[in-house]
Amino acid sequence: MNFTHLKAFYSVAACNGFTQAAQMLNISQSTLSLQVQSLEKRYCLALIKRNKRTFELTEEGKVVFEFARQIFALADNLDSVVEDLKGSRLKIGSTPTLAHFIMPGVIMALKAKNPRLKYELYTGLSRELLTKVSNFEYHAALIGRIDYPDNIISQNIAEPKLYFISSVPMGETIRLADLPDYPIILPEQGSATRDYIIREFERRGIPLNICMDCENSEAIRNMVHLGMGGAFFPLYGIRDDLREGKYHRSAIEEDLHLKLDVVYLKERRSMKVIRDFVAALRNRDF
Repeated sequence: MNFTHLKAFYSVAACNGFTQAAQMLNISQSTLSLQVQSLEKRYCLALIKRNKRTFELTEEGKVVFEFARQIFALADNLDSVVEDLKGSRLKIGSTPTLAHFIMPGVIMALKAKNPRLKYELYTGLSRELLTKVSNFEYHAALIGRIDYPDNIISQNIAEPKLYFISSVPMGETIRLADLPDYPIILPEQGSATRDYIIREFERRGIPLNICMDCENSEAIRNMVHLGMGGAFFPLYGIRDDLREGKYHRSAIEEDLHLKLDVVYLKERRSMKVIRDFVAALRNRDF
């Protein structure tokens, strides 16, 4: 097996033609064509239909392409594992609000300790991030508490208090029972914060008037500012807006708290970059 020839065929098939594949591999189309032909001779098979105006693989070509896809996916995974072994990269997941208000300070602290380490930050819903961690795509993630599989280690990092924000003053402290008719803007479905709020209303038998779902926390805060409804936020997510007087904050008598966990695979618990990440999170003020 000549992997250069296999890579040539794989690139042509993935690009649906020789022109773009040659540009991607930075070789001439004639060289690329010879490499593909060498692979065909190696297996005594035609992999590409050459009597068609549009690019098309033969049935045999489709089989070889699928094997090539798996081979090069494994190679990419090997690159990722080697990066892990060298401890030269940290891929972190975080919910959007935490990524905006908390993660910059955490990464700054990490960079001060290890400036050569490459950091990558990705955002998503808690369940999405957990899947990425479970699939070895991210080293760790900071998420709202959900159910975790057995192969995951979770450590509680903080339990920030939730406040209710509204465009008109509702009092220094309110009860959930004061809100059955008030329009509430919630995060999108799949959010751990959304699930927690709904569960707390249901547990007390209080109707919840959800007027809108929104995936963007900044948009939610702006809609509250415009008087479109109220929302629940931790203090770190609204501190700057409160200074500017964009809306009013009320404490909640039931004392609702988010539970924020850092999660990572058991197989990665001995990695120094993860231990440093957890330590930086614990030193952060939520």
